[in-house]
Parts: sequence; structure tokens; C-alpha cells
Amino acid sequence: MPVDHDQVFKTLIEAFFAEFMSLFCPNEAALIDFSQVEFLRKEYFTDTQRGKRREMDLVVKVHLKSGSEKFVLIHAEFESKRPNRNFARRMYRYYCQLFLRYDAEVVPIVVFTDDAKWKKNVANNFELSVAGTTFVRFEYHMVKLSSLNYRSFLGSQNPLAYALMAKMDYNRQEQARMKADFLRLILGSPVDPAKMSLLVEFVETYVALTGDELAEFEHLIHTEQQYAEVEQMVTVYEQRGIEQGIEQGIEQGIEQGIEQGKRNMLLQLLRKKFGELPEDLRVAVDKVDRAEWLDELSLAVLDSQSLKAFLKLIPNVTK
Repeated sequence: MPVDHDQVFKTLIEAFFAEFMSLFCPNEAALIDFSQVEFLRKEYFTDTQRGKRREMDLVVKVHLKSGSEKFVLIHAEFESKRPNRNFARRMYRYYCQLFLRYDAEVVPIVVFTDDAKWKKNVANNFELSVAGTTFVRFEYHMVKLSSLNYRSFLGSQNPLAYALMAKMDYNRQEQARMKADFLRLILGSPVDPAKMSLLVEFVETYVALTGDELAEFEHLIHTEQQYAEVEQMVTVYEQRGIEQGIEQGIEQGIEQGIEQGKRNMLLQLLRKKFGELPEDLRVAVDKVDRAEWLDELSLAVLDSQSLKAFLKLIPNVTK
């Protein structure tokens, strides 16, 4: 099953929004009241020339610590490939439409998640000029993960950074040890089990080991004391998903195994938060047959106040 990279990043950043802003936009983060955050679903950008609509990746309404009624819109785009020459113009159009729609300041951010090494930097601005006079200069925050050295974030104490290191610049010849280190840092972070599982799964997705690398990873966590917690953390995702796929020996089996792993992980998160689960809930979860729906439900555990409220989400997410 192909990885929906945009959804992976959107899910992670929604769960760790304050950490994301603190990591990449610290000046803006210092002004935000993170107790008043609203994710605006299904915000669309209209391409007036082509008559098409494109869903924006992530738009967030936040209030400021100043207590004023004015709010700031955080607009983030996640790009998995190098942008074309029209990208900056597209970002400016997004900005204009959000400003006209809400009459509020907008903080535009773009995060490039591709692994390519760019030979030439991409501009983080757009200008409208006529006859040598610039009438508009628009700038946006730009983060290119693969250009960031993971070592620069080791002392950040930011749990999101430990997961995003999986997409940063590090020696790919040492992937086995790097994965063990990323997981060790995550497991040492003061985050609840549900959010920690998102960080762990992000590393599992982007530091996938096979063959000799997998054997080296297993040797490290079994023999070096610093990885004792990593050794203990054998997730249901790894146990059920990968093993079932290998046993069946076909791509469909791997996909089904991963889905079952995610399903069991969801049940494990629910047990940690609510205790013993009723049979009707287990049956309902068992009927969810899409990995992306299971990801959405795992994230929803964070905000659910009761099992009864959570159960109502299952028919909605599977429509």
C-alpha cells in the first residue's frame, strides 16, 4: 500500500502543533496561546484560471497570548518533491484567498519532505513588479528537512524533533544505529503513550530496515544497554503487521498484516486510556479495513472523553 506522505505529516503535526511551531517558527510560537487552537478542515484554494479547487494541506486558527479577539491563521503545506517555478506564486494565491476569507494575518509555512539534495536553493519569496518598481513582496517560512543536520536538534528537548530526524540529513550507512537512537530519544520523552506511538510509527515508516540492516538493528538493541527501552518496545505494529505479511509472502498479505497491526495498536491505545474494552467496540474496530482510517482513529483517541463518544466516530471515519 503506497504511503500517503501528506497525511502522515498532517497527522503528526496536528498532534504536535505547538512543538512544530516552536521548532521551526519560534518567534511566532512565543505569541500563540496554544490552549486555543482550531484546525480548519477542508480549506480549499480555488484556481480561478483553471476553474479547479485544491485542498490546502493544513490551516490552523490560533489566538494570541495578548488576549485580543484577533487571530492568526497558520497555513502549512507539505511538499514531497522539489517545487516548480510557479510554486511561490501558488503560495501567494493561498495567502491572498485566506486573507480575503478571514481578514486575518496569515503565517505561511512550507515543509519539503523529499529526500533529494537540491543543487540550487529554492526562493522563499514572491514579488510583483512593474517597470522596476516592486509593489508586492511576499515571503514564507520554508523548511527543507533533508537539508537539516539531525545533530543540530539533539539538544532541543522537543519530542517532535526526534521523529523528524528520520527525514533529516544523517549517514544512511548507519541507518540501523540511527533508528535505534531515534527510538531511544522518543521513548525518553515525556509524552503520553498515544502521542508517543505516532512518533514511533513515523520513524518506522521512514527508517525501514531490511536484510543486514534489520539484523544489525536487532543485534544493537539486544546487546547494548543504552537501547534497553527500545528492546522492550516491540510494538504490535511490528509483530503482527510485518510477520503476517512475510508469512503470506505476497504484497496483499503485507498490506493486510500492517492493517491488522494498526488495528491492534488502536485497541492497545484505547485500553491504556479507558481500561477494559467492551465487545461491541472491539467488533467495530475489527471492521475498519483501511490503514488511513485506522491512523485517523488512533489520533482521535487523544481527544475522546469516553468510549461511547469514540464509538460514534467509527461509522463517520469509514464513510
